[in-house]
Amino acid sequence: MTKKINLTTLMLACLTLFLTNCKKNEIDLIGSASKADFSFLQSPASDTLPYPYNVTFNNNSTEAFLYQWNFGDNSALSSEQNPVHTYKAGGTFNVTLTTVGTYGNSSITKFVGVSDACQNELFNTLTSCNFAEWTWSTDNDAIKVFYPDGISLFSTDAAVECQADDIFKFSANGTFAYESNGQTYNQSTLNCNVPKNNATGFKMVVTPGQAPHIILDALESGLSSPFIGTTNQVENNTYEVRSYSATTLILRATLSNAGGKLIEIKLKKRQDLTIDDIKDLLTGGSSRSWKLDATTGANPIVVGTEGNPTEYFPGGPLEPNCQVDDVYTFSSSNTLNYNANGSTFNGGNISPNYNCGADRTFNTSFVFGPIVGGASGLASIQLPQAPPVNFIGTTDVPTENLYRIIEITPTRMLLRAGNGSGTIFQFKFVRQ
Repeated sequence: MTKKINLTTLMLACLTLFLTNCKKNEIDLIGSASKADFSFLQSPASDTLPYPYNVTFNNNSTEAFLYQWNFGDNSALSSEQNPVHTYKAGGTFNVTLTTVGTYGNSSITKFVGVSDACQNELFNTLTSCNFAEWTWSTDNDAIKVFYPDGISLFSTDAAVECQADDIFKFSANGTFAYESNGQTYNQSTLNCNVPKNNATGFKMVVTPGQAPHIILDALESGLSSPFIGTTNQVENNTYEVRSYSATTLILRATLSNAGGKLIEIKLKKRQDLTIDDIKDLLTGGSSRSWKLDATTGANPIVVGTEGNPTEYFPGGPLEPNCQVDDVYTFSSSNTLNYNANGSTFNGGNISPNYNCGADRTFNTSFVFGPIVGGASGLASIQLPQAPPVNFIGTTDVPTENLYRIIEITPTRMLLRAGNGSGTIFQFKFVRQ
């Protein structure tokens, strides 16, 4: 009895398997697997940059009812049949479409080239195809105002102290940022004041046959007007690009409520300073004069060690009768002129110590070059002879008479005397 049951069971199992195989073979004969395929088209580029990088994908697959798109830019997968995808930047992407049909799945990968605003040379220069920071040119004609004819010059000026360190940041995604680094020069009151609000976005219009324009986003109602360079309000928040290079940008705008006068500003791209850049900042390209910072609380002279510049003397006010009027003029021909204007402050190496003494005005050569020996700084100034024959800042600086430029802008300089192995003197200078 047991054998009959087992035999019957076995026969039934074989019959089921046979019928199943027949059914499968029958399906294979009448059906086919899905076949994935697609085409794509990027939306026409706009003359306003940055434009949306939208790509429309047309699904040309057959025998499919489920879809999965991988757009190749680490974005989320999509199950739409004919998606429109926005890329954050241009480039070439491996786009994969996987399809599922009744009789099987399929996938296909294609290279999709997406053009973006960075293919425009000016936009690429402005943003470095990521972001770029621009600040004021150090030239004396960084700010020009023209009469409405655009030719006759009304005025020309350099950027003032609290303007010179302003930074204007343009990003390839259309965002804009302004850094005042402390204060903003208010063009209405003609003084340095609290930082002003500015736009957070911009666009560039590059219409064929016309000069390119940069247009800043408007600010919320009640806030000040957006600006590039000076805080003057300009018509339609719009700046015409007059000229540009890899490192310079000249913009012109029509001043609001000024009878049609035009303002022109000259910017330079902010980047790591070369040794020549540092010397240009020191000498102004020909000659530039510096004074110790007499601002209350500035502590323009401190004494200490390389690791702690204020360790021995944390600073204090300058002697009003013989330090505040000292002028150091550096020239591009590597000469230094020190003008004591009547009296020099004696350091600890001249009697009577720490008092006004004889006028020690001098004119000498110096050696300008890079930092050597691993000490901190951007560049070095080596004076001949030991102090107090020649010196910068005070007469009792270290005898090696070496000075390292720690920081420098067109209007400020942090100078450190000493090679870093012993006592150092640190000075805060401002442009005269």
